[in-house]
Amino acid sequence: MDAGQFEACWHAHIRRVVAYAERHVGRDVSYDIAASTFLTAWRTWESVPDEPLAWLISVARGHVRNHHRSLRRRSTLEQRLALLDASAFAGPDASVTATERAEALAVLARMPEADREALLLVAWEGLTTEQAAEVLGCRPGTLRMRLHRARARLDAPPTNPFLPLTRSAQ
Repeated sequence: MDAGQFEACWHAHIRRVVAYAERHVGRDVSYDIAASTFLTAWRTWESVPDEPLAWLISVARGHVRNHHRSLRRRSTLEQRLALLDASAFAGPDASVTATERAEALAVLARMPEADREALLLVAWEGLTTEQAAEVLGCRPGTLRMRLHRARARLDAPPTNPFLPLTRSAQ
C-alpha cells in the first residue's frame, strides 16, 4: 500500500464523495459516509481501480444504503416500542410502576424479534405454547426455548439503557 497514492486519491475525490453523500443523507451524515468510504478504500486499496471515482461513489452508495436501513430499523423499533407502551394495561390496579414498566418495555425492545414475539404471544395474547408455536411456524420445543430466553432477559438486572446488548450479554 502506497500511502502517497491513497492521500492523492483522497485529495482528488473527497469533495465529490462528500457531495454525493450530502445529496442522499444530508450534510451532518455526509462526512461520516465519506470517511467510511475512504476507510473501505484504505482497507481494500489493492482492488481500487486506477480511476477510482466511480468505485468510490459505488462504495459511498453502499454506505448510504446501510445508513437508510439503519434509520428504518430504528424507526421500526421506536414504533414497536410505542405500540407496546400503548397496548400495556395502565389501569389503576396495575401492579407495575411506571419505571418498572418503562424498563420492561426497553428490555422487550432490545430482545431479538423471535424471542419478543414468543413472549408477547404467550404473555399478552394468552396463547398456549403449542398455539404460539403454530403462529410462529416453529416447534413447541423451540418456542419454549425462546420463552425461556425472553423471561431470563426480563428477570436480569437492569443494564445501562444507553449501551446495546451484545451477544455475550444476551
